[in-house]
Amino acid sequence: MKKFKIILSILIFSISNVVLSLSPESYSLSKRFGISSFKPKLFNFNPNDHQSTSSSPLNNNFNAINNDEAITKNNNNNNDNSEHIINQLSEMPPSPMRFPPKLPFPKWLTDFTGLKEWPDLNPPYIPLDFINFNKIEDLPIHKQSQCSNPILRSPIACSFDCFNCVEFDDIYTCPKISQTFDDGPSPHTKKLLNALKQKNTKTTLFTLGVNIIRFPEIYKESLAEGHIMGSHTWSHKFLPSLTNQEIIAQIEWSIWAMNATGNHLPKWFRPPYGGIDNRIRSILRQFGMQAVLWDFDTFDWKMLDNSNLRNEKDIYKDVLDFKNLKQSKGIILEHDAILRTVDVGIEILNNILGDHEQLTIPKCVGGIDYIKTFDNP
Repeated sequence: MKKFKIILSILIFSISNVVLSLSPESYSLSKRFGISSFKPKLFNFNPNDHQSTSSSPLNNNFNAINNDEAITKNNNNNNDNSEHIINQLSEMPPSPMRFPPKLPFPKWLTDFTGLKEWPDLNPPYIPLDFINFNKIEDLPIHKQSQCSNPILRSPIACSFDCFNCVEFDDIYTCPKISQTFDDGPSPHTKKLLNALKQKNTKTTLFTLGVNIIRFPEIYKESLAEGHIMGSHTWSHKFLPSLTNQEIIAQIEWSIWAMNATGNHLPKWFRPPYGGIDNRIRSILRQFGMQAVLWDFDTFDWKMLDNSNLRNEKDIYKDVLDFKNLKQSKGIILEHDAILRTVDVGIEILNNILGDHEQLTIPKCVGGIDYIKTFDNP
């Protein structure tokens, strides 16, 4: 319980320290949240310049609790079709719910929540004393790609997914072109870690709570090798479609999974699908966290859908073009949930970026690695 009291006190006061991890440019533009001379930036839609909303390898399979049933059903109906489905599923990440959690549910979390096991894909909202609902921006809820409300396409909302808009504390580029990876940890993350180790390169991994508790050993190995662990929510929901309480639940359970595994409180947060606006930012800031976006999306997940006709060569060409266009600056979005996207990441690491020095997100902006780290219990 003592550990959890420390966690709460750190989170309550962490917002006062957020400005210390802003880039010098952002810090000079904004002395505190809410009063800023910074005008929200809008990107154009040039695919070689900026891409706003990414999907994920998890998009189609995340809620498939039992893909074996789908395979069996199609085997009975059409053997040829089922063979295609089996081949396709071999490239897709299985639903995390098919794997039992390995990470024990900590006593300090039971003391606080009254629960005794990790939640499913829809975590329960647990009230937190330091969250002030009066400070949460009142903006319309919207589903993915439903951006017809004019407010969502204005600086008032500063929606990244609807308006390609970034705020003063969003991280969206880097002075040195650097890879980042979403949706892990997964069994394939280990192959990525080995490749990064051979190149003596550190990266930033944006992790899902449901995967952390199922592959805690891979999370710990990533952390031990010096990579920065960021939050990617608990279960990869599109946050603008959720209520305030549901957003908080996605964040708090992600934090608790990370702390129970890595003994730290994350600083850096990547919203799934790039779904973020000023309502979500006003919640995220109360956790002391900052959003990390990107200025180049590999769209590596599109390789998994044959209708997109996108393959490895397309990705390599696009990354090389982006590298040349941006003079080796920027943040690249990739995924480590499945083997095929990991292999693409390794190829980019070895043969496109080569000996180019990469930076972790905190090094991109001169920020802190974590809000707080704890000694091992």
